[in-house]
Amino acid sequence: MTVVFSNDSRLLLENLPDAAAQLPGVRQVWMRQHDAIVLSKTHAGFDKAGVETISALLGSITRGEYGALKFLIFDFAHGPGAASPAAEGFAAMVAANAELIVDTPVITLAWARSLMSGPDFDFAMHCSAIVAEAGAKFSFEGEPFELFGLYAALGRRIGFVKTERLIESDSVIGAEEARELMIVKDVVEPQPELAAIDAYLRLFGRRYNASHAIFRAERMAQPPIDRRALDRR
Repeated sequence: MTVVFSNDSRLLLENLPDAAAQLPGVRQVWMRQHDAIVLSKTHAGFDKAGVETISALLGSITRGEYGALKFLIFDFAHGPGAASPAAEGFAAMVAANAELIVDTPVITLAWARSLMSGPDFDFAMHCSAIVAEAGAKFSFEGEPFELFGLYAALGRRIGFVKTERLIESDSVIGAEEARELMIVKDVVEPQPELAAIDAYLRLFGRRYNASHAIFRAERMAQPPIDRRALDRR
């Protein structure tokens, strides 16, 4: 289907070939003009079906089944509600997503629209970068064992002292503050549907080669986060 956003901009969206992957709350589309897949989540958190769908998609991309793919965008399109604890398989899915930049030419972007909390925020921190719409917020509230992955990823990014202070105070910060802390790469103005993603990729795509090299080097310099102790609790 074709969606017109302005007189001089047309965005082609195509459903992915695997119709079985179109689950309630998860929508996958091609943005063929950008060699990108957008996976939009309309429910906060990661239930069993969502974990299985995303894990299967990551596996297919790693095996090269989507050809010349450059970008995988996780569009957190849910409302302001907080995310519930993630389903079984979440840790393995996060690890697979983090390693995608090492094993493939694909850059993963987390697209934040409203409240990012719990497993959603954790998962986003294990993408190559986070892009936030101006109204997005980032919550550090939660039980310590539920925030382990987030704590580890944030500590590497902004330092463990700052991370501890944010978590201990149950802070909720806006997109601009998150960018100043280097949690968010860019802040953009909201647009309908996928128009903001389209506009961002038109510019960001010009720096694809350099960006992939940088993100890949960053990931290779960081050992994977070991969550096995949490799995045994």
